[in-house]
Amino acid sequence: MDEKRTSGRKTEKPRSKAPKKTTPAAVKKSPQGDTVFALDIGTRTVVGVLAKKTPQGCRIIDMETVAHEKRSMTDGQIEDIKSVAEDIKQVRRELENRRHITLTNACIAAAGRALKTMRASWEYKLPEKTVTAEALKAAELDAVRRTCADFSQKNDVAAFYCVGHSVVSLTLDGFKLQKPEGHRGERLTTEIIAAFLPANVVDSLCSAVDAAHLEVSGLTLEPIAAMNAVVPPELRLINIALCDIGAGTSDVAVSRDGSVTAYGMATVAGDEITETIMRELLVDFNTAEMIKTSSEKEITYKNILMLENKISREKVDEIIEPAARDLARVIAKEILDANATPPQAVFLVGGGSKLKCLPKMTAEELGIDPSRVITGSRGLLRGIIAPEDMPLGAEHSTPLGIAVSAGEGVSYDFTTITINGKKLHAPDTNRLTIFELLGVAKLKPENMLASAGKSISFTLSGEKITVRGEPAKPSEITLNGNTASLNSTVTKGDEVVISPAQKGADGTAKLSDYFDMSEIRAFTVTLFGKKIHAGRFLVVNGRDISLDRRISDGDVITLSELETLGKLLDANGVTEPVLLNDGIADIDTPLKSGDVITARDSEPVARQEVPKDNLPKEEIPEQTDNPTITVNGIQAQFPRRADGKPPIFLDVARAFSDDPTALLSHADTITVNGRIARLDEEIHNGDVIVIL
Repeated sequence: MDEKRTSGRKTEKPRSKAPKKTTPAAVKKSPQGDTVFALDIGTRTVVGVLAKKTPQGCRIIDMETVAHEKRSMTDGQIEDIKSVAEDIKQVRRELENRRHITLTNACIAAAGRALKTMRASWEYKLPEKTVTAEALKAAELDAVRRTCADFSQKNDVAAFYCVGHSVVSLTLDGFKLQKPEGHRGERLTTEIIAAFLPANVVDSLCSAVDAAHLEVSGLTLEPIAAMNAVVPPELRLINIALCDIGAGTSDVAVSRDGSVTAYGMATVAGDEITETIMRELLVDFNTAEMIKTSSEKEITYKNILMLENKISREKVDEIIEPAARDLARVIAKEILDANATPPQAVFLVGGGSKLKCLPKMTAEELGIDPSRVITGSRGLLRGIIAPEDMPLGAEHSTPLGIAVSAGEGVSYDFTTITINGKKLHAPDTNRLTIFELLGVAKLKPENMLASAGKSISFTLSGEKITVRGEPAKPSEITLNGNTASLNSTVTKGDEVVISPAQKGADGTAKLSDYFDMSEIRAFTVTLFGKKIHAGRFLVVNGRDISLDRRISDGDVITLSELETLGKLLDANGVTEPVLLNDGIADIDTPLKSGDVITARDSEPVARQEVPKDNLPKEEIPEQTDNPTITVNGIQAQFPRRADGKPPIFLDVARAFSDDPTALLSHADTITVNGRIARLDEEIHNGDVIVIL
């Protein structure tokens, strides 16, 4: 419940300093014990309630309300944590001083801002054949955990908290039962509706409570709390819709067949009425609030132009009528979305429900008898025992409901745990595991598992070789300094350190891992007038390579050893007698750069310059006027351009490939004399070029 009028005891503004008086001895304060401290942190006010559970109901001890001095909250979301924390401290201080008690923990409720719900049924195998109270609770908690896990698979688990749930139905071995306790059976199916809120909404509430030096001991959803105060279980057989209209949000809960069956929320509430008055009468927010809530027949106010004005109550009602109609329309839509059909009765609670015209308008929008829509009052607060002189009304449904929920144990306990050095709050479902904390710590479950690095496979001289990636580094989890697992349970105050798993490095290999690159030497010879490679060199995917490089997945690598005349002839399928440099040579004769091999019965072949358009890759022609360069470790004499100018780098690339652009785009290294090459860079005698 967001909007509340100041009630119980209102904290006064500090007065000017009075003469110093003798202070009596301080009264010793008692510990909090089993006293419930319920905090309703609303858009307009903070309400604190002290209560105790008794056999007759929830006994209210005291209540304190502090209004925010500035708009530190919007639509139920805290914007100024420090300011809200100061208001909480003030509420706490007043209650402690009046009741001589030390308050250390508080139960809170969250507004349904960006609320998501999930309805699910889960089967639970009974450990015994008889349904006990313990088995009922265990089945309920199991259903909550499994619903949360299902929700996390469909949503970003790190972005939401489960803040409440309701049991919709219980089925024992296929038969629905209202009260299965004591019955015999084997399988109990629990149907629940769970409510989830964005983590930032809950975290901001917890941070404000922390800053006020209190510990969050319980959390529930505001409409759940209001339901517990206004529509107790014995009334839930009736199809009732409750709408808690605060300042920033209007939260809906629906009961049917003995259970709470649906929730809803809209960010339209009392502030829209106040803002309408601001615009129409040119007043600030606080003045508009005063005009809205005043019961005087004629209201005196001062506008932003510092002009004093008077307005009748009837005129105010006329001004707010369109905004009230819009609010009634939104409330009706939320109720119909949650209930599918108009309910049998509607209870409007919260400070925003005090608009006199709202019940009638809501009934009209729902199409039901106006007598079936009522505004909450003290008489509607069921199970509440409070002093007669304590003013209680519609605006107190949520703070009193928080107290009732805490006393009945239907709010979520909150556990404070340190993860990776950061203090976190997590809802405790009596069996909280480290796995369930991953979302709270904004760690994705998949980060706890990692794969080994990718393997590479290649063919080396006809043999298939696989280089496997390195294994993954497993995740590491410690709980209070001891090794733990995702299934380890945690309790309040525990310290958890989680190191995500790390993927293994991919498999890598280089040519030098398999060959002595110092022995790789390639050169060019002429065989029957054609320039070809000779010597000892590597062929990778059909391309001659003489320098070291990384091996890629799928590479086919062979070693060519054409260092003698016989090996060269065999490799090229030559069987007829040949001459080496115009002379007869033995097949074991070593070859060298520039050798010319001709048929023995042919005319001697004079060495000549190779035509520019027929230059082979990585050749070594022996010419005089053309620059001699080294390309990928192989010497070659490269022809000048047609205009007699030195060749440029792009000419060399064209000699290597019909598609030099593709060649260069896939190369890892493109340098001239160790520098990054330019396409138009001139190539001169002695230059060393690398294209790999």
